This record gives sequence, C-alpha cells and structure tokens, in this order.
Amino acid sequence: METIVGQYLFPFILFSVAGWALEIAYRSCVAGRFINPGLLKGPYLIIYGTAALVLMSAVNIMSDFSLPAKALVYLLVTTLFELGSGFASNLFSSVRLWDYSDEWLNYKGYICPKFSIYWVFLAFAFEYLILPGYQKFASMLPDSFIVLSVLTIFLFMLADIMIVIYRTLTIAEYKKTDTYQEFRSISAGVLAMPEVLSLANYPHHRDKTRLDHVMEVAYLSFFLGRKLNLDLSAIVKGALLHDLFYYDWRTEGPRLHGLRHHTIALSNAEKITELSKKERDIISKHMWPLTIIPPYYVESLLVCVVDTYCSVKDYVPFRNSYKNISRNNEHE
Repeated sequence: METIVGQYLFPFILFSVAGWALEIAYRSCVAGRFINPGLLKGPYLIIYGTAALVLMSAVNIMSDFSLPAKALVYLLVTTLFELGSGFASNLFSSVRLWDYSDEWLNYKGYICPKFSIYWVFLAFAFEYLILPGYQKFASMLPDSFIVLSVLTIFLFMLADIMIVIYRTLTIAEYKKTDTYQEFRSISAGVLAMPEVLSLANYPHHRDKTRLDHVMEVAYLSFFLGRKLNLDLSAIVKGALLHDLFYYDWRTEGPRLHGLRHHTIALSNAEKITELSKKERDIISKHMWPLTIIPPYYVESLLVCVVDTYCSVKDYVPFRNSYKNISRNNEHE
C-alpha cells in the first residue's frame, strides 16, 4: 500500500505492538510475574515502532553503502536514538526504561559501548531478516485491513499519548513535597513583591488571573528544568515576570499586544528588580517566534514552550488544574 498509511503508520503500529509483546514476554519470564513494560496504557511500545521507522529510512538511504559504512551509520543512529529515547522517557515520565550505570563507559546510564555494539548487530538483522519478512507479510494483507488497523490502533495510541503528556505536565500539582517546597523557596523573593502580587487583579485567560498564569508557567518550567539540570533560579524569576504588565489585554492596552507586551513586561521588571542576561532573555523571548529573534538560552526556550502550552491548555476542554495554584500559595 503505497501511501503514508502503508509506508509509515502501519509498520509503526505493527512494530510497536510486536515490541511490546517481546518485552512483556521477556520481562515477565525474568520476574516470574506479569509485567507491563509500557509507559502507556495500551499494548504497544512506541519506541519499537519509532526505531523501526528510523531503521527503515536508514536502510533505504544506505542501499549502496559498504558494510563498514553501514556499521558506522547504524552505530551512530542507534546510539543517538537510545540516548534520546532514554532521556525523554525519564524527563516526561520519571521512569528509567533501562539503566546501564554498571556498564563500562556508560553515559548517565542511558548508553554504553557494549549495548551500542549489540544494536549494530540487531540493525543488520533488521535489514536482512526482519524487514524483508515484514515486507512480504504486509504485501499479502488487503488494503482494507491495513487501514482498519491503523484507524483502530493509531487513534487510540494518539489519545493515549496525549493523556500521558497532559498528566505529566500537570503532575506538579500533586507534588507538593520537597520539589514543591524547593519551588516555593526559589519563588519567595519575587512573590513578595507587591508589583507581582498585583497581577492577581488582572484577568488573563478565561477564568484565570495573570498571577495564576505566571505561577503555572513558572512551576511547570521549574518542574521540567529541574529534570534537565537547568538554572532554576533564572527560570522561576523569568517565568514569574514574563507577563508583568498592568492592563486587561482583551479590552485595553497598546495595539498589537502580542507583539509588544514582552518588551513592556521587561521594562516593568527592570524597574523593580535586577535581572541577569538569562532572565532578560526569558522575558523578552517568551513570545518567540513572534519576537523573530529566537531564545538564546535553553532556559528561555523552555519557558517559551511551557508558556505556549499553558496558553493553549487554557482554551481547550481540560480540567483547569492550576487555576488556584497562586491562591493556594498565598495561604500556605
């Protein structure tokens, strides 16, 4: 089936399900009990489906490569893929799918030379054994079965992924333990400023005040920045001050508010506190790409992405998990 469904979505789904079955059989046998190895609810591991698509693309590109050249490319591709997958799973789910900390020359437990070599052999096995078998199997299936499989599983998988992402990004609401106390400690100085607290008097998105919004952006940015080992002080301060303007942007204020309010917020912030270069960049670039010039620091990009997520989330029919976070903070 020479369409995006047959070329990409169907193999993605098939290898995701097959990988889940392989992992569940191995882990359950080793543990002596049933273990679901997936981060999602359904019977699939998207890391296997994604890896299959990456290798399928590599096979097509390297059709005329020599074996040593293929081995080198497979080594780089599989190692980088494993590093990115392990890092992402730990970042968004706080789950380590594997840990090579005891292996020689490992990098943060995500990759190590021994397993990188294993993946090269598996990549060759995929090219010469698994992929031809899959292509022969897929060619025997009717197009209607492929389309039905994709519609049934892929849509369920997509909904599953969206739910996990949403729960991950709102999990900070429930983590009012040491992590939350650390956030409160870092944010205390800024939140003691009357100019910042006065943001509670201005509506922002739907039923949120501007203080609700900056608190949400600051907390989620802190939550993710902590996992990335970023500058938490700059993240929290910049996020809390990124919308420091004193008008209801929906009914008043300057024309082209979306293109101008970041400079207004920066000017207001500089009047009440000293700002580092990183904090100024966070405030002035939080509306990128509307600011044209991209964020200079990783911390700035993180706050920009979280701010966009929070703004979109305020206008979609999810439970508004954070609307009382700033008010709770005032009373605790």
